[in-house]
Order: sequence, then C-alpha cells, then structure tokens
Amino acid sequence: MRVFRGHTKAVNCCHFCFEDSKFISSSHDCTAKLWDISSGRVIHVYGNEHTALISECTLTSDNERMMTSSYDKTVKCWDLHTGKVLWSVSLDGLVTSCNVSVDGKLVACSLDVKNAVCIIDATTTSAVTCLNGHHSSTVTRCQFDPETQRVCSVSSDGAIKLWDMVAQRTVITINQAHSNVISDCDFSLNGRFLCTASWDKSLKLWDINTGEFRHRGPNILQGVHNGCISACEFSKDCKYSHLLDFHCTVTSRCDMTYWF
Repeated sequence: MRVFRGHTKAVNCCHFCFEDSKFISSSHDCTAKLWDISSGRVIHVYGNEHTALISECTLTSDNERMMTSSYDKTVKCWDLHTGKVLWSVSLDGLVTSCNVSVDGKLVACSLDVKNAVCIIDATTTSAVTCLNGHHSSTVTRCQFDPETQRVCSVSSDGAIKLWDMVAQRTVITINQAHSNVISDCDFSLNGRFLCTASWDKSLKLWDINTGEFRHRGPNILQGVHNGCISACEFSKDCKYSHLLDFHCTVTSRCDMTYWF
C-alpha cells in the first residue's frame, strides 16, 4: 500500500496513464496533478485556471491531452506535457463530470442545470448535442462507449440512460436501477458490459449488448462496503472491476491510497 499526499482538499477523481507508470488526479483545491507512481512525487501541477473545484479529469488515449470539468461552469482541455490550456468552453451550469471519446474527437459533460448532458467537438469546441432534461435529477457521470456510438449517463434519480450518437435518441433506459444516487459508470473495453456504482452500497454489472439484464437483471455485488460507493472501473482485460468506498478513500480525503 502507498499513500500519495499533495492535494490540499478532497480528491474526487484519479486515472492511471502512461502504461500505468503514472496517474492523474483532480481535487476540490482547483488543481489536477500528474504523479509518478514509482517515486511518489508530483510531476506536474495543472492549476491557476479553474476558479472552483474540479469535478473530474479525463485523458485522451494517447496521453497527450487532459480534459477537466469544474463547478466554475467550464470544461478545459490541457496539453498534458506543457500544462497549457488549449481551449476552454463555458457552459450554462455547474459541470459535474466529463469524458473524452477513445478517438479524442468528442467530449461529453454533464450539467446540473436542466439535468443535461452536452457533447462537445474537441476540435471546434462547438456543441454537437445538448440533451436538456435527460434525467429527472442531477446527472452525476457520463461516459462514451469504446466505439463512440453511445453515451451512458447516470443520475441521482437512480436511472441509467444510453444515448445513441447515430440514431440521436435514447436506446436504453433503466429506471430505478439503484435505490439511491448512482455515482459512477464504466464500460468494459469490449463494450458489452456496463458497471454502475451507487450510494446504495452496491455495484451492478449490466449486460447491455445482449440485453440479458432485461430478463435476468444485473449481476449485483452488495454488502461488501459499509459506505456509499463513489467510483468503479474495469481492468483493461475486462476480467476485473474495482471500486472506491466513499467513506474511506479519495472522495473524502486529501491524500490518495492505492492497493497493489
């Protein structure tokens, strides 16, 4: 176990990068940081741009750019190596999450205003689609599938929605998917499975490609945590998923703890 300390306020997001030799984190202290895992030191601090907490950070697959969303109502694109902001887009409300497509061409973000999901062209910074009223309550996370054909969104209303980028409509809606706020979602790399984490202390695995969940329901991992689950993520080979407990890890602390 190793503890990484450097943020001055709660850490709310972290992702491995550079073949798992480094990771990126974002915090309520309005900064994002790039860390070296072997030495435990901060390589770069991305700050002095956001004026409110950073709600999420996400990297392009080539590890060249980073997107950050913030409660200052902006989404920013950074050059990961120089730390310079390449572009910034202002939106109508607090930006609760962001995610970049695998090809790096699109950025999906969720807003607290109108419970919306907005999709931005990462080259022109123009809005491609804005789904107002997509949920009945605040959208907590949104994510592209591996082929950038669908955008999944989850919400404090306990629902899961999959928006089809080609058909321009919602193709899957799972109401009451959890009994409390759904805090996170993640696609497996083959795009078949969707994992969701919730404040109801459960983790659920949905077979979305075959629709098996419609007949048998999801596979449920329940009762393994005493507190709300704040995040989930698949391993690269899709054999495992891991999760973060709200009460004891990154969302409630200024340091980060990893288990190897």
